[in-house]
Amino acid sequence: MRTTPTETTVPVTDSTFVWDLEKEPSECIGFLPKPGCGKEPQQAGDRGGALQWAVFAVIIAGVATVGAVLARNVVRRDREIARRLRGGESSARTREE
Repeated sequence: MRTTPTETTVPVTDSTFVWDLEKEPSECIGFLPKPGCGKEPQQAGDRGGALQWAVFAVIIAGVATVGAVLARNVVRRDREIARRLRGGESSARTREE
């Protein structure tokens, strides 16, 4: 009886990490990334992708909302103080009567 040899594949276990950069890695790796050392975003979640811009827009909208509410309340307070100094009654006193 004759047997045929079976093919076996040995998985490649190369643990060498390859930087996915456009330029030489020694020029790009450091504390401050240099221009032209990155790559264009391929997916929405990549650095510089659509999701990062969406989060940035939400943060800016939140800060603008907080600033607008704060400015509105400061203006209301200043008007109330000015009215009291002119001799007008406060809105709380007129409601009690």
